[in-house]
Amino acid sequence: MSVFIPSQIVALDYQNKSLYCEVIDAIASRDLCWVRPIILVDKITEKTDYLTDKNDIYDLRFTSDLLWNIKDFRMVLDTEYIEFLVNLSDFEFDDEKLILAREKLRLFIKEIC
Repeated sequence: MSVFIPSQIVALDYQNKSLYCEVIDAIASRDLCWVRPIILVDKITEKTDYLTDKNDIYDLRFTSDLLWNIKDFRMVLDTEYIEFLVNLSDFEFDDEKLILAREKLRLFIKEIC
């Protein structure tokens, strides 16, 4: 088991989706990781070239933090994460966008559980 450090980017993968999060704290004694979701990527094609293929990218920066099993996360290389981050527009405090982001996060968690 690897121990994550604060501010590290990690991902939680399920089927064709990846939830990218920033580590707030790793609680190794309880096998938990406190993370702040940043983006959810739904990889539409099975073999994805992140620059040319279509992906649905959802901005989750203002959704709820999560406590999750540390073993379910994987470390993310900067090159993987940056590819998606550059596709985000500047965040606007729009109620519809916030509701969509919360719903996408909720559905992703529901799929995993």
